[in-house]
Amino acid sequence: MKVIGFNASPRKSGNTAALVQTVLEGAESRGAEVRLVNLNELRMKGCQACQGCKKKLGHCVQKDDLSPILEELKSCDAVVLGTPVYWWHVSSQIKAMTDRFYCYILEGVDPKTGEPTYETAFPSGKKFVIVTSRGDEEKATLFPELYTYLFEWLKMVPTALGASSIEFVNHFGSMNERDSAQKNADLVSRARSVGASLV
Repeated sequence: MKVIGFNASPRKSGNTAALVQTVLEGAESRGAEVRLVNLNELRMKGCQACQGCKKKLGHCVQKDDLSPILEELKSCDAVVLGTPVYWWHVSSQIKAMTDRFYCYILEGVDPKTGEPTYETAFPSGKKFVIVTSRGDEEKATLFPELYTYLFEWLKMVPTALGASSIEFVNHFGSMNERDSAQKNADLVSRARSVGASLV
């Protein structure tokens, strides 16, 4: 079994990175082959809306560090997406990557019925883990409705890719302390357990 994890925080040793790594360690403890990708280290662009991927669905035509990873994703059994929460949403790094998931999907209209059509080149049935870390406590007092939207959006991404399961590991109240998650023994234990359950 192959599990790939993405740290979408610019911090390589912050809370998001630590939790993604812990999920991967849990999977590795059960025999999985794991790999961690720090998105901030990649040379990558967001989607250029060139529509080149529609000529060969599932293949992004951009020549950067992310394109081969988008190919690799199709052969993984489980995916861990980790992001800090900035301004009530995901980091720019993970948004750039998820925009590129557009290469997997073709939407259209059936000319005979007028009904919308949906085709995907991403193999369905993969397990997803979503890791988030934010400074605010739970329950949030400022704009809590934006956090509700955020988690719905995060759930939509793997759903659109045909995920067989979606598990969340959420870290609240870091107050920008880089090792806040590591100090939370229950959270670390849960992250490891979620990783082990992928196998």
